[in-house]
Order: sequence, then C-alpha cells, then structure tokens
Amino acid sequence: MVEGISAISNPTLGYKLDPGEPGLSNSAPASRSVLRVLTQELSNYYAFQREALRQGGFIISGGISLDFRKRGSFLAAVAGKTKVWMYIPKSNPWEKPEDTKTNDEGSQDVSKTDISEKIRELRLKLQTTKDPVEIEKIEREILLLEMAMNALMLGMNLPKFLIGTLFDQIA
Repeated sequence: MVEGISAISNPTLGYKLDPGEPGLSNSAPASRSVLRVLTQELSNYYAFQREALRQGGFIISGGISLDFRKRGSFLAAVAGKTKVWMYIPKSNPWEKPEDTKTNDEGSQDVSKTDISEKIRELRLKLQTTKDPVEIEKIEREILLLEMAMNALMLGMNLPKFLIGTLFDQIA
C-alpha cells in the first residue's frame, strides 16, 4: 500500500436556496450534508407552522423529503423539499389576510369577543325558533360556546383550532 494517500473523499457541496426562501446558502462537506439540508428544511417547516398559526389555522399534515446522491465517499443530501397541508378556517385564497394581533392576550380577546357575539346571535335565534329539534340543537351550541368562553375567562389556553372547529361546526 502507498502511504499518504487518503481513501476517503469528502468534497464540499454548495447549496442554493429557492427564490424567497429564508436562510443562508452555506456550503457543507458531504459528511455533514444531511445535517445542513435537514436543518434548512426544518426551519422551512417551522416557518409554515408560524404562518398557519398567524392566520388562525394549523398544520394538518406535512413532511420533509431529502434527495440523496453519492458524493465522494459519502451518501450526501443534495436537495430537500418541505410539504405541508394547512387548515385555515373560512379562508379565501384570493383575499388579503386581515391584520391580526400577534400577542396571545390580544388573540384571546378577539376570541372572547367572537364567542360572545356568536352566543348572542344564537340566543336571538333561539327566541324565534319554534321547532323542538332546532331548539335542542341551538341550546347545545350555546352550551359548547359558553364552555369555551368560561375556559378562556379562567385563563385556560384553548387551542385555536378547537375554537375554529367550534365556529365551523356551528356556522
């Protein structure tokens, strides 16, 4: 055997980000490429999650896939892809999103106001309804909303998707 010749090849891989994608396009050796690409894709996933929460929704499903190729002596990650499916209640993709408050207390105040308004509407509807089946349904909806309102008043953090689901079910 010849001394001084390395049998391991560890080339440096350069990465490009998609247009508009946040992050740095740092290069990494092939031995650390999986860590580099996975870190970027996880940051993309969390950015989608923040965006869904900002719009009052949540992520239903998602995933990260990596593209592997042999580079030098290593099986290296050369590309990555992040996919998410979000649920945003009653959103219209053609409308601009309304300005929302970013702090938790502000969003809870909006939720309390929305819940109070919905309870008031249901009570007015209850006064005009004669059908016993419809009356029972409205009373059940009022009870659900009053429980959500009480939980918010006691400082319990209700998941935003639960409140959204209640509104979607009642509406």
